[in-house]
Amino acid sequence: MMSVKILDQKKNPLLKREEVHAVFEHTGKPTPPRKDILPFLEKALRAKKDLILIDKIFSIKGKGESKLKVFVYSKKDDIPKDKLEVIQKRMEKKKAKGEEPEEKPAESETPTEGEAKPEEKEGEAKEKEPAEEAKEEEGEAKEEKKEEKKEGKE
Repeated sequence: MMSVKILDQKKNPLLKREEVHAVFEHTGKPTPPRKDILPFLEKALRAKKDLILIDKIFSIKGKGESKLKVFVYSKKDDIPKDKLEVIQKRMEKKKAKGEEPEEKPAESETPTEGEAKPEEKEGEAKEKEPAEEAKEEEGEAKEEKKEEKKEGKE
């Protein structure tokens, strides 16, 4: 069962917001994304979703709890644009990560070692070969030094 417990609530008149520290319980489940936590905070803080920004989520290992640092604004105009952009980017990253696994199984065709990937151009495949040759040369040089040391000891 998921629930929110408010630990601390402070008003910050200078920044025109309320700073809230809370614990979100999600027993038996991984740390949920911000969009899943928002409805619970909306009920607990009695504020609109648009005015709530979840700044940080700190997972507590082994407990199924996460500490939250939340900002609640009284007006949408009070939210700093840079802060809003950062939070939106974080939420978009989570959405993008959630969509990736769906796409990967469709692209499960993996070429063999000798074949180049379809996305790779011939020029890109050739660029990798000199790097591999350089590694082989370094390995050969190391072996020669070892042999020279052995000969010097005998």
